[in-house]
Amino acid sequence: MFGLLLSLLGLVGLSPIPYLSELLGATEPALKLLISIFLGYPLAVIYHKKVRHHTEYKDLYFIITGVDLAVYNFGLSMYHNVMPAIAIYCSTKILGPGKNNAIVTFAFNMTYLLAGYVVTESEDYDITWTMPHCVLTLKLIALSFDLWDGNKMLKGEQLSANNKLTALESPPTFLELLGFVYFPACFLVGPIFSFRRYKDFVSDKFPLDTEAAAYEGQALKRLVQGVIYLAAYQVGVSVFNMKYMLSDEFLDTSIFYRNFYCGLWAHFALYKYISCWLLTEASCIRFGLSYNGTKGALSCWDGCNNIKLLRFESATRFQHYIDSFNCNTNHFAAEYVYKRLRFLGNRNLSQLITLAFLALWHGTQSGYYMTFLNEFLIMVMEKDLETILVKTEFYHKMWNNTATKYLLYILLKTYTIVFMGWSLAPFDVKSFSKWWTVYSNLCFSGFILFLPWSFIYKPLVKKALKSSNDTQKSQ
Repeated sequence: MFGLLLSLLGLVGLSPIPYLSELLGATEPALKLLISIFLGYPLAVIYHKKVRHHTEYKDLYFIITGVDLAVYNFGLSMYHNVMPAIAIYCSTKILGPGKNNAIVTFAFNMTYLLAGYVVTESEDYDITWTMPHCVLTLKLIALSFDLWDGNKMLKGEQLSANNKLTALESPPTFLELLGFVYFPACFLVGPIFSFRRYKDFVSDKFPLDTEAAAYEGQALKRLVQGVIYLAAYQVGVSVFNMKYMLSDEFLDTSIFYRNFYCGLWAHFALYKYISCWLLTEASCIRFGLSYNGTKGALSCWDGCNNIKLLRFESATRFQHYIDSFNCNTNHFAAEYVYKRLRFLGNRNLSQLITLAFLALWHGTQSGYYMTFLNEFLIMVMEKDLETILVKTEFYHKMWNNTATKYLLYILLKTYTIVFMGWSLAPFDVKSFSKWWTVYSNLCFSGFILFLPWSFIYKPLVKKALKSSNDTQKSQ
């Protein structure tokens, strides 16, 4: 009951949080959140020492510790987080685990979340009950679809390989559901995980005794990485910050400097999310929740991995960012939104709707929608351009030549860093007036590059390559 203890200290004026937040230059809610994330690790150690061998207490332990953290961070407003759990439990009982239950769960959770945003959202990043609620929304929507898939499976219908891994043949008990909702390592900032994973973990289907050294070592590694990225974030945002990009002083620099500065700001700004995910993943691994089968003779503990560091840091195209960043949310979007829109018969339309859903899930401010529109435009351009270029001999010669290969890597790395800044700026400032100011300061470089692609640049590239091929053939 760490959260309760810290809350009581705050009530009697003995909490160290106000002093520490002033010392570190952080807000009190942000520091409380960070402390709560770190608490996941010792809670995992206590679980293994005191609770794991008492099956009847497992769900209860997760509920008590998760609620403890919820009350510490959000006070009485934490009751919002239990309402959707009650709703899905009742709707599953009444409607059964099928299509209607999935529709009701989807509608209820998104409506509740959006209503929360309307009441609490501002231009700043306020830490309110909607933060864990957005994670919870995806978990419960996924749960309703997994129950539907399980119902299909019982009827003899065919499921995809991924759907088979998460399908549920029976609904959870209310205690299991609350344990899943309040699991302390993931309750606040994710990552999301399936109820099937939670059930297998609680049922001792993972090799926690025989592979203790492996997952304890991996958990410690992720914990250290999380601390390093947290420190890098603090250093990075002290050098590169949004306030400067909104200033008149920023305009006195060159256009190249401004775009590159924005890109470096974005790279370090993303470290805030990466550090939190690494720390929560460390706790998930230490609990034993992250077991993901074996690779050869080694056990894998990346089942709750939300960031692929090497791919992220070496990205040379935006697809690499999508593959490596916020992996579990991207998996949810792919499995529960994009692939379920297959009936539309149009991949670009399905992708656009999926990105619109993700923007809506983040909030109602225009900056979210601009960021995901940027992602759509960039991905369309990258896919089209790659499709065109891989058919040319020139493209393969460039990548097969050692000197030009490294030059291309530098150029593409610069491109991804710079335009990640362009894409992320609206997400950070959120309001139209602010992100339009940033875009104006960047001379609308992203609009100039990406918006005209389909109707100006693409035909020109095709024409140039055709002309080049015709010239080569004539020679």
